[in-house]
Order: sequence, then C-alpha cells, then structure tokens
Amino acid sequence: MEKFKLSENFINKYKRKKPPFGFNGLGELVYMRTYSRIKKDGKNERWWETIQRVVEGTYSMQMSWINQHQLGWNPWQAQKSAQEMYDRIFNMKFLPPGRGLWAMGTAITEKKNLYAALNNCAFVSTKTLKEDYSKPFCFLMDASMLGVGVGFDVKGTDEIIVKGVNVGRGKEVFIIPDTREGWVESLRLLLESYFHGTAPIEFDYSKIRPAGKPIKGFGGVSSGHEPLEEVHESIRKVLDDNSGEPISTTTIVDIMNLIGKCVVAGNVRRTAEIVFGDPNSEEYLDLKNYKVNPHRDQYGWTSNNSVFAELGMDYTDICKRIIDNGEPGLAWLENMRS
Repeated sequence: MEKFKLSENFINKYKRKKPPFGFNGLGELVYMRTYSRIKKDGKNERWWETIQRVVEGTYSMQMSWINQHQLGWNPWQAQKSAQEMYDRIFNMKFLPPGRGLWAMGTAITEKKNLYAALNNCAFVSTKTLKEDYSKPFCFLMDASMLGVGVGFDVKGTDEIIVKGVNVGRGKEVFIIPDTREGWVESLRLLLESYFHGTAPIEFDYSKIRPAGKPIKGFGGVSSGHEPLEEVHESIRKVLDDNSGEPISTTTIVDIMNLIGKCVVAGNVRRTAEIVFGDPNSEEYLDLKNYKVNPHRDQYGWTSNNSVFAELGMDYTDICKRIIDNGEPGLAWLENMRS
C-alpha cells in the first residue's frame, strides 16, 4: 500500500504539547492501557504518535483507493485536511472509534487487510444454525480476537440436535497453529464433532507461543495455550450435557460466553458480548440467576443479556430479574430502526 505522510514540521509542533486528557489523569491512564501500542524500540506510543499513525493510516487507505480508481489524488488538499484531522483528534474535538485508535495504520490493516478490526461492534444470528452449525460461534471468536464487540441472539434454539461425539471412532488429532485462524479452526472442529456426531477431536497445543510473548501483528502479548485448552474442555462439558437433544438456549449462550472468557484480544481488550433473547422464555431470563444456573457464575458476566421490548408487553417477570441482578436490559428495536 502507498504510504501517506504528514509534514514533519507539522508533527514537530505537537511533540512537546500536553494532551488535554482530563479527568484528573484517568484519561491518560485509559489511553496508555488500551490504545498506546508498543513500538519497535519497546517503548509505548505517546498521544502524538498514536494520532500520527491513525491519520497517516487513514489517508494512506484513501490515497490507495483514489489512485486505484483513477479519481485524481490531490496531495496538497490531502495534507491540509489530514493536518486538520490530526489537530482535532489531538485536542479531543473528535475521536476515532476505539478500534480505529488501536488498529489503524498498523500491519493489521496495511498488510493483513483485516479491516474488521476497525469496527467497534458486530452482530451474528444463530437463526441459520441448520445451514452451518458452527458458523455463528466461530464468527464470534474470530471477531472477538480482532477486538470487535459481538452481539448475538438465541434464535437457533431447538434448530439442531446435538448428536454428541462418536466414541466408537478413533480420535483425530489437530495440531493448533499459532494464529487467530488456528484457534478458530480448533473451535469449529470441536463443535462439529458434537453437532455431526463424528470422531472425537484431540488437540495438540505445542505450537502456541507461551504466555507473555509479543503478538507482532495485532499487538499486545500472548495469553498462552491455557485459556484455549480451558475453553475446549468447558465446551465439551456443555455439549456432553446437551447431547442427544435439541440445542438449548442455555447451551448457545454458554458456548458464546465461554468463548468470551477465553478470548483476551492480545491481552489488551477483553471480549464484549451482548445477547438478545425471548422476553417470554423463563430459561433465558434465568441465565444470570446463579441459584438456578450455578455453573454459569464463572462466565455469565461476559455478556450483557437483553430482550427486545415492545409497547404493551408484560414486564412483570423481567422486572423481577432486573431487581435481582440488573438484567435483562431492554432494547427498543422499533426505535433503533426509526
């Protein structure tokens, strides 16, 4: 990709300027924790450097698109508007999405073309489970590992039978590559062994880098193989308990939440999930009632559980749950669409 560069004289004016983080130092703390990337020299970016990376990444992408489509790139106009963008971000007049602050202008977008990493949020429905049994779960894991918050529903409830693994067949071994794609593939193989009733899957974690090792592309450091091994074992138990029966609401949310617990995107951003369920389903409303579902208290926190609310509906059961644990949340779909 062609690289756009801000004027060095322009950048120099900001190197010693104090950013208006505010909030008695909390703003700077959050920035350093969440958005300041480690540079090649091992030091953290400063605010002026992060903005330079983001603005130059944005304009490099724009320049590449304009030149590719022969629309006429104007370097003078680009420099002028890029400098205005830089100044406005530096002074907090506007800010890019958090994912843009983290990923724009890095190898994630410029070499790997993983533009999904620039999105704060995504959504996947389980309504299509019959068409592709593992796809919604794999989508959530893949997007989460890119730092994207993911919403999902439970419309796939009862849509497929969890057959359980065929213990009469020999185990198949999968050596998990030390990549995001490798982790997602391991999840797919595990889920499909239960959904299709095929041979048990055994995983070899030896290729996964140890905890604390740097992740050069995405940034941050490796969490090691332990979280992945744990999620495999936890999902096995969930699916063993549901084997021979239609997939339940609880099983769908359990799998999604367990993935959320596993994924720490480069040890920088924890997974953000929201699930939308049936307001008339006692099973769904009780997902965060840990007296009813004590097994969920280790991972139920990974998602905000909400329902789609409508005028005139009976809120009695919902309000009882809200009093107990603050959820489910109420999403007004009609307002969202208008």
